[in-house]
Amino acid sequence: MKKNYFLTHLVLPFGIALFLLGCQNNSTADGQTIQQKEKKINTEASESVDNPYEKLRATALNTTPEMLGLKIASDETKVYGVVMDLNKGDGIGTFAFFQTGDASLYTSSGSGIIGGISNENVKNAAVAFIDKAQTFLNRTTKTETTPLPPEKTVIFYFLTNKGKFVAQEKEENFYNNTSQWLGLYIEANKVITEIRLMTEKDKK
Repeated sequence: MKKNYFLTHLVLPFGIALFLLGCQNNSTADGQTIQQKEKKINTEASESVDNPYEKLRATALNTTPEMLGLKIASDETKVYGVVMDLNKGDGIGTFAFFQTGDASLYTSSGSGIIGGISNENVKNAAVAFIDKAQTFLNRTTKTETTPLPPEKTVIFYFLTNKGKFVAQEKEENFYNNTSQWLGLYIEANKVITEIRLMTEKDKK
């Protein structure tokens, strides 16, 4: 999958302060610079009708095992993807991780990163995250809806061959290390760290 960066800034609320920085002046396959793409997308984001965030999030949430080329036995409930929404109050970040190793970020402002699967470290971290998510599945609740989280809240949507499952946690509980989802959140931070390192490397 081709790398496609259109990121501004996002800070996670956990102990590791991560800044995912956009790449500037890197060429893309169509010859358009990343900086030009960022300008175009940020302009579109100012017009809610054209902001790609909702469409990208919906696509991630409705990704099926078949779309990923995965075959899952019908006698098991297997997590093949997790969509994690983080509402910081002044904006929302959505992270989409899949068993294939794909890892993407979308922000409500219209920016983000797509194509983490192209980087081996990101891919391995994403697969490890999904494996970890499987061990948390028994703590979730099945859901038919996928609303965005309230302010200062994180929601995990577990995508499985048996439907979607959900878990919700207050942001403050990740600060004070009291969350039962802390282990999963730490694993998510590992993926995001690799994404950050990937973008920094490609800037050079």
